[in-house]
Amino acid sequence: MIEDDEKLVGLKEQLGDEVYKAVTTALLEINEYNASGSYMVSELWNKEDRKGRMHEALQHVLNQWKLQRRRR
Repeated sequence: MIEDDEKLVGLKEQLGDEVYKAVTTALLEINEYNASGSYMVSELWNKEDRKGRMHEALQHVLNQWKLQRRRR
């Protein structure tokens, strides 16, 4: 499906393989998380460039909340 897309073929010819791979990877990720592909789905990433875990997100939110409480 992606290999047959005229716009992607033109992109590959104009800008090269590196840009083509980046765009196709992004499209595949959009389809993986949202099959309709009509909108983006946010995903949590941590400082080590890997997907964040739920407990990491909760720890961050709790730390931010505690900082706000101290400032008041």
